[in-house]
Amino acid sequence: MRQLIHNRLAAVLVLTLCIFFGACDSKDGAGAGRGTGPVSFDSKDGGEQWAFVRAAKGQQVVFGALGVTNHGDEAATLTSAILTGPDDVVADEGARLATVLVRPVAAGADYVGAAVWPFKRYAEGAAPLEGYKLAPHATAELLYIVNVKEQGHWFWPRSEVRYTSGGKRYHDSTSTGFLVCPPGLDRSCDPPD
Repeated sequence: MRQLIHNRLAAVLVLTLCIFFGACDSKDGAGAGRGTGPVSFDSKDGGEQWAFVRAAKGQQVVFGALGVTNHGDEAATLTSAILTGPDDVVADEGARLATVLVRPVAAGADYVGAAVWPFKRYAEGAAPLEGYKLAPHATAELLYIVNVKEQGHWFWPRSEVRYTSGGKRYHDSTSTGFLVCPPGLDRSCDPPD
């Protein structure tokens, strides 16, 4: 009986340390240290904010309002990025994320925001996100390229990036989202109800 109590106490202690230090992998594959790693979105969370673009069926659009910065002292390898949010808020039946590109940017650089793709010269110098090495103290703009399959209101309230650094997996997310609206509306472009 005494051994059973010691084993349970040891298990509780290990679990507590995993939670406290962020050392346990989560079921969703995010890995260690969700939101606590060296790379983070530059946007400030604090309520709903989004970039929007008006697009017709068959167009490609880009959401590039977000930069990520590596605040660490070693390179981080970006592995994936998604547009996401709670299932009851995401409205993506008529639009799909096609790819995510990365564009190195200097401090104070202009981001694309949201536009029909390709946009100006923003594709020049952009690389696929998967496997991109983000140097220490460097910033890159994420370019989420979306295929508009059907005209309508399509909305993702959050953005997420996943990466590795120092042999550990991390991810960071932000409440800055992306909204696609039909062309020709006189009213503002608002998320669907």
